[in-house]
Amino acid sequence: MYTRRRFIPERMDDPAISQREIDASFDFIRMVNRRLGGVATLRRELESLRTEWPRDRPLRLLDLGTGAADLPLDAIGWAEARGLPIECVGVDNHPAALAVARRLAEDEPRLQLLELDAREAVEHFGVRSFDLVHAGMFLHHLPDLEVMTTLAAMGRLARRRLVWNDLHRTRFNAVAIRLLTIGRHPTVRFDAAASVGKGFVRDEALDLARRVGLENVRVRCAFAGRLVLTASGLGDVS
Repeated sequence: MYTRRRFIPERMDDPAISQREIDASFDFIRMVNRRLGGVATLRRELESLRTEWPRDRPLRLLDLGTGAADLPLDAIGWAEARGLPIECVGVDNHPAALAVARRLAEDEPRLQLLELDAREAVEHFGVRSFDLVHAGMFLHHLPDLEVMTTLAAMGRLARRRLVWNDLHRTRFNAVAIRLLTIGRHPTVRFDAAASVGKGFVRDEALDLARRVGLENVRVRCAFAGRLVLTASGLGDVS
């Protein structure tokens, strides 16, 4: 850990952001997910669930703070290639982000997109309503108290596993992200640096998860600046 976590508002979280800026932001985020561990992390978790895949229905995946919905879309492609049935729901409370997601997913009936605050998801969907609940580069947008509220909600929503897939806060990653965003839109450069500064280290993530009562928690710091926390065995899977 090179500094304490610094909560700096990102420009993409401003409701007044232009569609041009949000498009540039999600172009970059989708590239980061493809090349630097976001896609690989979710695929790894899906692969580990293959022996538990429901036999009488599609596996249900919820993606909180879905942004451009590139990760649930990739999960659908991954499952289709293996002949596994899947249904995904992506939620986000930012209309401009959902505009990008709906454009990318307009021909995909297995993905439902909803404008919804993640903290309201349990009330909206019900307890144990998804097999896998995933949050990709979303929780770093929140202060610690809201991170815990969201983790608790994820634990109530998930029947089999929750996956917190986020940024690892290190000095190396802070330097690397500045180099990676050279020549990008100013909003992308600002937000990318702020995101790493709001990322997490292993002990912080474990502490937040344990404070909301999650069990069977594992944390790994993956290649290319990813921190991945999982919790399993969350509820009745009959």
